[in-house]
Amino acid sequence: MVPPAASDGAPALVAAWDVFLSYSRTDADKARSLAHMLRDQGLRVFLDDMAVDDFASITASISEALARSKVLLALYSAEYPRRRACQWELTYAYLAAQREGDPRSRVLVINPEPSADHVQPVELRDARHWLWPTASDALRRLAEQVASHVAGIEAPLGATGHLAGGRGTPAVPWLPAPARAGSARFTDRLAEQWRIHTALVRHRAPLVAQPGSGSGRAAQLRGMPGIGKSVLAQEYALRFGSAYPGGVYWFDLHPAQGSFPAAAMEEYAEQVAVVCHALDVDHAGDTSLVRLLSRLAVHLGERGVPCLWVVDGVPDGLNQEELRLLHGPHLLASTLLTTRSFRYGSSAEAIDVPPLSDADGYRLITSHRAPGSEVEKATALALVHDVGGHPHALSLLSDLADTSDFADLRNRLHAAGTDILASPGPPRDGGRAPQTSRIPLAATLLTRPLCGNGPVDDVLRLFALASPAPLSQTVLENAVASVDPYDPWEAGPAVSDAVATLLGSGALLPDRAVPRSWTVHALLARAVRRHDEDTARQEDLRQVLLHTLAAPLTRMSGDGVAPRPVPVPFPPLDLPRSGPGPVERAAAFDLQVELVTRVGVQPLGPEEGSLREALTSLHSLFATTREVLHRVAAESPPPLVLPRIAFVLANQHLRPFLATWHAALRRHEDTCPPGRSAIEHERLWPRAVDMRAQLAALREPLTSTAEELAALCGIDLLRPAQP
Repeated sequence: MVPPAASDGAPALVAAWDVFLSYSRTDADKARSLAHMLRDQGLRVFLDDMAVDDFASITASISEALARSKVLLALYSAEYPRRRACQWELTYAYLAAQREGDPRSRVLVINPEPSADHVQPVELRDARHWLWPTASDALRRLAEQVASHVAGIEAPLGATGHLAGGRGTPAVPWLPAPARAGSARFTDRLAEQWRIHTALVRHRAPLVAQPGSGSGRAAQLRGMPGIGKSVLAQEYALRFGSAYPGGVYWFDLHPAQGSFPAAAMEEYAEQVAVVCHALDVDHAGDTSLVRLLSRLAVHLGERGVPCLWVVDGVPDGLNQEELRLLHGPHLLASTLLTTRSFRYGSSAEAIDVPPLSDADGYRLITSHRAPGSEVEKATALALVHDVGGHPHALSLLSDLADTSDFADLRNRLHAAGTDILASPGPPRDGGRAPQTSRIPLAATLLTRPLCGNGPVDDVLRLFALASPAPLSQTVLENAVASVDPYDPWEAGPAVSDAVATLLGSGALLPDRAVPRSWTVHALLARAVRRHDEDTARQEDLRQVLLHTLAAPLTRMSGDGVAPRPVPVPFPPLDLPRSGPGPVERAAAFDLQVELVTRVGVQPLGPEEGSLREALTSLHSLFATTREVLHRVAAESPPPLVLPRIAFVLANQHLRPFLATWHAALRRHEDTCPPGRSAIEHERLWPRAVDMRAQLAALREPLTSTAEELAALCGIDLLRPAQP
């Protein structure tokens, strides 16, 4: 019998099977029982009885069986989504049927589990599906329902799209070659893979499009180093390859990670040129990225089939034009980016790659050796929590579990000695000799050593010290404003810039519950605490952070956390009847000494002294006030009076004056010509008179503050006792 011809002259694909039964090997008995009942209904059932449950089982015969089947019937148990072969079969049928408009007509689901939470994609979960029957009569009725559904379908799945073939993977080209093979330890991530696909096909799949979602064709995977972005992208390309018969184009920018954006674009241009050469796209040695992409766009348009354009390891710092060039050059190309940066939100629909769940993390860490007791099981799960479900760290611990029990492994993880989270280093002598060094995971988590007191390092230290609790912008500003070398008015911009930089490196995780709040992953916090070269600075920040978090602030800001204090008037001083304690009286005396000896209280004549020295003197009162408050808060029980006095001094009196005149005087000082003294240049400043006038006006409130301190400590330094 000769198959009928298709419209293009090629033989039309004829259905050889009514049902392709897809199942996990753990459900083989159920699958055989179901296949028997379906055949009793006169259905032709394809049942793969091979014992290999990986991509190796996707032979040409199985691919052809899928293409020649009318429907795929998935025995969707909890193990089903964890099997690559099952997911490839499901994806093939889903994508083929999607071209008809509704995948649910070709993909039928039988769920033997008590809930449907494990069923992906959500379209299949939300659709009506059959429960696994518990009696033989019910199984027969189920087979009758399947037969009734199949009776209304004529064409096989392969008639709706291309035929996948070849051994091991879908028959799509992968450039630059060789194709990625995926990871043997890849764990689940099924929900994220369907989210990727949904984001990429919104424009051509009304079923999965949702109001307010992205426009389709582009998605970005975001997350910290080692969280599994690249492997997830590889697995998506492997499992959903049949959706992209035009091929997978994979560009790896990791070699340019940490360098200038221009280096990344040069690396990208070189790889695009390789693709042009492989496709015989004439570029005559042209190295212009724009022209190379233009020629590729013409080629892709002429082929007329969808393809997947993956750019792996997009660095932070690219501008909008550079980001645009990373997208596929034709509308037939769906673009998938992977990046650590959280600052590219507008370039493509963002999908944040989360840590592994407890179940998946436990499965990974015990993949080499199963725990031998209930105690070991609990310890293995505790290790999953210790590293925050980080796939790379769990893989390293799994290797170590071969020769160490889980309790010992956990002790070594938290020990102060050598860091056990290290990967083998590169081979010596270009690969001829085995590696002798190991690269700590911290080296990839920390983009550079922490050794100074710059804003980025200090803010990262604060996050690490607070982990796993989040910190808000307000708390960060309060803490930074309390340590040298930051001026109080510089804290806000310094924190904002630091947060932006850390978001760009993937170090911060936005807190979903509180706006403008972030945290860091447990492994990054561990790396900071273990590998900080300035431990004294870390201790200073730890103390400041504790004081900041414990401060009794009554007002709440819009982000739901206690804000930086705002200058407000206070009622008249009302001392407790029992009087201040000795520590508070001593602190009030110390602060009064500092205050009455400053220029603000002691008058400065029209041509006397230096305005810069006056500013420096007043500014040092901030540090003195902070130190005094910390001492009082640590050693005196409430209620306290001194914090109210110090608050007014710093925020109502000193801060406005210093914020105004520090920057203004600095700009004038920068114009001082060579050979002119600083004092002479200062006296030539047109605004010097105004500043001296405001300095004189400051004397009254500062003197009033000194009098309050005198009342608190019992010693008035402005009015010494008469003999």
